[in-house]
Amino acid sequence: MKFTKSNNTEEEITDPESTPEIPDLMAMLADDARMVGLYGEVNEDNCRTLISHLYSINILDKKKSAMSEGDDEEVDPIDMLVSTEGGHVTEMFAVIDVIHQIKKTCEIHTMGLGKVMSAGILLLASGTPGKRKIGRNCRLMLHSISGGDFGSIKQLENNIKEVKWFQTKYIEELVVSSKMSSRQLKAIFRRKSDTYFDAEQAIKWGIADEII
Repeated sequence: MKFTKSNNTEEEITDPESTPEIPDLMAMLADDARMVGLYGEVNEDNCRTLISHLYSINILDKKKSAMSEGDDEEVDPIDMLVSTEGGHVTEMFAVIDVIHQIKKTCEIHTMGLGKVMSAGILLLASGTPGKRKIGRNCRLMLHSISGGDFGSIKQLENNIKEVKWFQTKYIEELVVSSKMSSRQLKAIFRRKSDTYFDAEQAIKWGIADEII
């Protein structure tokens, strides 16, 4: 499909004030004070933005709690959208640590849409149990953690140890956050290929709780 010009004049087409802006999804989410999201690659920029939003909400909650003079007010949950093909495992764990911290005082309701793969699986699963939703047509994927550094034999050995450490931590976290066992996950990762599955399988494995 291609876009074609309308009957408007050239001045009207090129005038930035007359050109409708395409709304940015993350900007739209930011309009809702308690909705955050990761849409795209799990990288430093996207995860920094997500962590900043999570902490901003958490700080405001603490200030409201302090102003209530000890009254036990129920804290509204944070809704977190996840749609990603994965990315950097270190950035994923940074978000996971923040989620664990905030969940001590506030529920985080996750929702997977479109694609939830690799690092995104753990982000979706780390939401508050019973409050993790997934789109009916969402596609999910699991695979082992990979590293691509080259160098001396000693450097390669150190890199292998680091990859194994992250793989072990990923398995431990997902076992806690889902119905999957360590043995089951290790068997999937030994296939050395991507394991794709749908929303119904995500429910069976305890990665999500409800299909929307």
